[in-house]
Amino acid sequence: MSAWMPFAAGAAITACFVLFLVGYRRMRSDAADGLAVDDLVLLRATQREEAKGLRPLEKLASRFVPSVRKALGQKRVADLQRRINEAGRPNGMTVDSFLRRLVMWYILALPLCLIFLGQGNVVLAIGPLGVPLLMTFGGLTGARRKRADAIDNNLPDFLDILAVTVKAGVAFRPALARVSDRFSGPLGDEIKVVLGQLQNGASIRQAFTGLKERNTASSVTQFVAAFLQSEELGAPLAETLNTIASDMRRESAQRMRRKAARAAPQITLITSLILVPAVLIMVLVGIVIGSNADLGGLLG
Repeated sequence: MSAWMPFAAGAAITACFVLFLVGYRRMRSDAADGLAVDDLVLLRATQREEAKGLRPLEKLASRFVPSVRKALGQKRVADLQRRINEAGRPNGMTVDSFLRRLVMWYILALPLCLIFLGQGNVVLAIGPLGVPLLMTFGGLTGARRKRADAIDNNLPDFLDILAVTVKAGVAFRPALARVSDRFSGPLGDEIKVVLGQLQNGASIRQAFTGLKERNTASSVTQFVAAFLQSEELGAPLAETLNTIASDMRRESAQRMRRKAARAAPQITLITSLILVPAVLIMVLVGIVIGSNADLGGLLG
């Protein structure tokens, strides 16, 4: 096994040098070279303008984005776009910027994989390949969860204020616009998108169905279903909004109780892992010191 180590190290160094040459060539070349007509659609003018302010490593990663997008296929790209929309497109994130960040992390992790592979450690060579996925998809999942929690917390208050505004005699759409101006964050942004769709000719069902599809918050799904049902059946709007807000507050309280119930075992586990070993060490050290035991004789 040791006789093959120099050859493996030489092969790893050669592979790193070849990858450096290929990456440098791609960084200096035009991304449109060698692409099909369908792939050229990905290189829109706005993306070209964005690429001018990128760092060299990001420019290198951008060369691989069309190929990665083509390899994923339309279905996976659409699913990725849905996840980004549910996360609220943080920092103006698009599918291309997400894939560029993913490729950039893989470029950084690949030399480490080759070094471990040259040392003959296959397990450590495979480990860094999972880091880019955790860094990119983990951040996206966390943004989706925070956004859903923010909408769940603000939606009951939003519905209460909307009900009071409607009771005051304001029409539904002006009331929706007026109340959305009072709420910042993801909920206000989503309501403004709904208002924009209504102003451009979309029906109420289409606009609110799109609101449900763009959000994973359970309260949004409940609100849209109850609101559309009351709209079709002709129920009083203010009473319907108050009822939905009350139901959401009950569900929010139940959700908080479930989170508290799940947190208790976790706190107990952390306390046991930290305190119990320390207490045992203190007890054993006290016993050994108090008994004047000859550890040298016991251990030979």
